[in-house]
Amino acid sequence: MCAFAIATPAWADFTGNMGTATKYMHRGVKQSDADIVFHGGLDYSGPMGLYAGAWAYTGSIEDLDTSEVNAYAGAAYSFSTVSVGFGVIHYERGSDSPVTSNAEYNINVSWDAYRLSSYQEDESKDQYHEVGANYAFWGDSGLAMTAGLLQEDVSGDETWNYSLGFVKPMPSNVDFEVIFSRQEVKGNSLTIGVSRQFGF
Repeated sequence: MCAFAIATPAWADFTGNMGTATKYMHRGVKQSDADIVFHGGLDYSGPMGLYAGAWAYTGSIEDLDTSEVNAYAGAAYSFSTVSVGFGVIHYERGSDSPVTSNAEYNINVSWDAYRLSSYQEDESKDQYHEVGANYAFWGDSGLAMTAGLLQEDVSGDETWNYSLGFVKPMPSNVDFEVIFSRQEVKGNSLTIGVSRQFGF
C-alpha cells in the first residue's frame, strides 16, 4: 500500500493495482494465516496535492476472517527535490463480529531517494517511525531499505524492524518483488510476490 503520493497533479487521476504474495507483512509482523495472499487497491490523485485510496488483502477467498481493508486520504506537496505529505489511514481486519479497526495519522518527508515517515495511532497513541531509501540499479530494477521503530504508549516498549527488498519490473506493468524482513520479537521472514499496476 502506498499512502504517500509525492506528485501534485493538476487533474484527477485514477490508478489501480493487484497482485499476490507468499504472505502479508506489516512492519515486520506476519498478518496472514494463509501461505498465499491476494491483494488489490485503487488510488485517486486530485488537484492541489489531494489523494485518496483503498487497499485490501485476503489470505483466503473462502475465509474472509483473515482479510484486511485499508482506506486512506491526505495531501502531498513537492518543493524542488523535497516532498512533504500528511494523511490518515483507517484499518479494518476480519469480516465477522468482532471486526477490529483502528486509525492512524501520518506525516511524511522525502528528499531524493530518502524518506522519513511518522505514524500515531488514534486510540492507543502508539507511535511508529520509519526511515527508508530506494536505489535504482541494473536498468529499471530497484533496492528498497527500511528501518522502523514502534513505540508503545502504555508499556513504553520499543521494537525495531528492518527490511531489504528487491523489485524487478517486468512486461505489462508487472513487478516481481523479494523482501527480507526482520523484527526484534518475531524474527526473520522472506516474502515473494508479483503485482500489476494499471490506469483508467
